Parts: sequence; structure tokens; C-alpha cells
Amino acid sequence: MVRIFPFRGIFYNTKKIKHLSKVTSPPYDIISPEQQGELYKLSDFNFVRMILGKEFSGDGPYNNRYVRAAAFLDGWLRHKIMLQDDEPAFYLYEQIFSCQGKKYVRIGFFGILRLEDSGRAKVHPHEETYPKAKLDRLNLMRATHANLDSVFSFYSDPKEKIIKTLKPFMKRKPLLEVRDRDNVVHRVWRVDKKAAISRIMLEMKDKPAFIADGHHRFEAAIRYKNELKLRNTKFSEDESYNHVLMYFTPIEGKGLAVLPIHRVISNVAYFDSLHFEQDLASYYDVVPYPAGKKSSEAVRKKLMKDLAKAGETKHAFGLYLGNYRYFLLTLRDEASIDEMVAEEKPKAWKHLDVTILHYTIFERLLNIANETEDKVTYFKNDLDAIKAADEPGANFAILLNGTKVEEIIAVAGELEKMPHKSTYFYPKLLSGLIVNRLEHGEKVK
Repeated sequence: MVRIFPFRGIFYNTKKIKHLSKVTSPPYDIISPEQQGELYKLSDFNFVRMILGKEFSGDGPYNNRYVRAAAFLDGWLRHKIMLQDDEPAFYLYEQIFSCQGKKYVRIGFFGILRLEDSGRAKVHPHEETYPKAKLDRLNLMRATHANLDSVFSFYSDPKEKIIKTLKPFMKRKPLLEVRDRDNVVHRVWRVDKKAAISRIMLEMKDKPAFIADGHHRFEAAIRYKNELKLRNTKFSEDESYNHVLMYFTPIEGKGLAVLPIHRVISNVAYFDSLHFEQDLASYYDVVPYPAGKKSSEAVRKKLMKDLAKAGETKHAFGLYLGNYRYFLLTLRDEASIDEMVAEEKPKAWKHLDVTILHYTIFERLLNIANETEDKVTYFKNDLDAIKAADEPGANFAILLNGTKVEEIIAVAGELEKMPHKSTYFYPKLLSGLIVNRLEHGEKVK
């Protein structure tokens, strides 16, 4: 079952912070070093100082980015830069945005999820995680004793019972409102009526939740809970550390936009682009898109348009080998993938574009399937990926179509996980809106 609860949220004090756009930030995993520096300059109270603090040469066990994050949280609360609600509540969260020419409105809410044993849990992750990233988030939890960012999940609510319960609260003035650098509008309302809280808890009780984003945070929360549970001889499940901050949005709400995550592959030993191009013909129909310096932009746009069209009925990828060399790759035979993937995986998993990419190119052609953490860099923008592929040390860029929501549900419903960085749910949840503190000795009932 999924058991969720209201909590005493922590948020910026708008009486002291007049411009929330100067203190909120993107999630840690999409912040570049350059953007980190920009966010630091925006405000002494920018949330990046907590979720992705700078590292310094003199850092050690007692003074590092995690210790400093805990000090910022304590100090900002003490000086009322941030406030904590006195009573538990859910927090309604609306995002208004445009994506690929369409306008979207996504509505959901923040609550805390009880971390159940795997046999009882109805929370389905869909993506593999990296140990280093997971340890980073765990160290942050150990220091701050807080969920600084939320896990992003979706659930099914065809009759919109939960949304109908939430919407009356939108008639109030928002608790928080901010427009971010991508022109996304974020609004938060406090849901504090006991009847509404009870109704939401009851409606969510037997619903499965599918994690869209925040897999490292979720797994770090489980490990953190297990560490503290070992020290507690009277563990009751009600402890605050047995919960994680989670955002829930209905899949029927039409606010789920899934963008592709493109790959740039670098530092492959003995890589030869001509041989690689020839080897691709073992699995793909390879169509070159001739380009030069002046025509490169137009060719890129045509390739991306053709890639989207090809992806409607086939498994297709864009390839950029540097120096204006563009190609469209179309998988020749889907049955070959079933034979290639020896693992006992469901067909939905085998036929994902990211799975096909992993087995045909990363494993069979390049033999880097176990080295992707070091050799693959991820980009949400195809132009940025192409620029990166022209940098020294880079070998090529692979451009993808977005994973369909129904594919994610099919895989997660089989209790399987997709390869790392399979989905980019746009927009991300804005960091710095709502924090959940794991208070020592506090019980959640």
C-alpha cells in the first residue's frame, strides 16, 4: 500500500525574501558548474547552497558542502529566512509551462510517503541509479536530517477525486509564487483542512505510485531510514525518518511532458568514426544527412523532425559524428533485440529505445556497457549535445526521441527498471519551494 501523510513544511519567508526567483534553483542534477556560480551570485540565500554547495580545497570531515548545507538550513530557520508551519498540511503545487509548442498545466501535491518494506510497497521506480550520486544524496541527508528536494511521482486517478479535493484551495492567495528562468510559473498553496487531508490520505491508500524523477533521493532515503532503524530498538514505523518527501501528480492530468535525454560519448579507446559508421549497418539502416558550416543548423532541425516522425512507428536515433556529419539510424529488425537481450526481461523493457541503444551500440559495438557512468554525458537539448560532441575528447552524440508515459508504466508495472537517464520529465520540480525536516523523536501518525 501507499501511505502518505501531511507534514510541517519549510519554505522561504516572503516577507524577507521579496523575489523568490533569486533564491529558488533547478534540481541539483541539472545544475552545471557555471550555473552553480550564477546561482551563488543571485543571493546569499539561494537554495543551491544547500542542494549543491561549492567544494573547497580545505574541505574535510568537519567542514564540507554537507556540513555547510546543514548550517545554512539551521541558520536560515533561526533568522526566519525560512519558516516552518506549525501544523501538518499537504501542499498543492501548480506548474504552468509551454513545451514543444503546447501549453500545459500540471497540478499535484507534496506529502510525505511512509517507506514500506519492498514486499508491501506500491512505489515503483523505473530507472537504474548510480552509486556515487546515491551516496552524495545520502551524505546530504545525514548532515541536514531533511528532505531538501522532493521525489517526483505520478499515480492514476481517472475520476480526479484528489484533484477535485485540491482545487478549492486554489481560490486562496498562493503561499508561494515564482516564475523561473525557463518561464515556468510555479504556485504553491497550503492544504490544511482536516476533511481534505483525510480524503486525500484515504484516496491514495491503495494506489500505486510510479517514480518519475528523484530515484537517487528515494534510494538514499531508504538507506538513511535503514541506518537509523538499526540504532532504534523500539522502531515503530511512525518515526519521521521512515518517510520521504514526495510530489504526486495524476497521469490523467495531461501535465506530464516527457523529453528525451541525449547522450554524448567520450574517451572511447581506439575509436574510429569511419569504422563505427560501417559497424552501425549491422543493426541499423544508416542515412547520412550531408551538411556544411552554413547548412548545419537547417540540417540539424530536419534530422530532429525526421527522427520524431520515424519514432512514431520504428526505433530510431540521430547520430552526430562531429564536423557536420549527421545521420538517421533506424533499427532494421526488432526481433534481433529479443535474441540479443539474454536477460529474462519483459518485452516492454526490451523494446525501449534506451535499451536498444544500450545493447546494440554501447555493448555490442563499443563494449562500454559497464563504463557509461564515466564515458556518457547527458543533455536535454539536442543543440547542446551536438556542440559537446565537437569538443576535444568527445566521440559522438546520440539523439533520442522521448520515452512515452505508457512505456514507463508498462516497465515499472513489471517491477523492472530502465537504463539510467531514460526520461526527462519537463519541467523539473523547482528546488527551494518546500522542505521536509526529519525531526528527532517526532512521530508521524
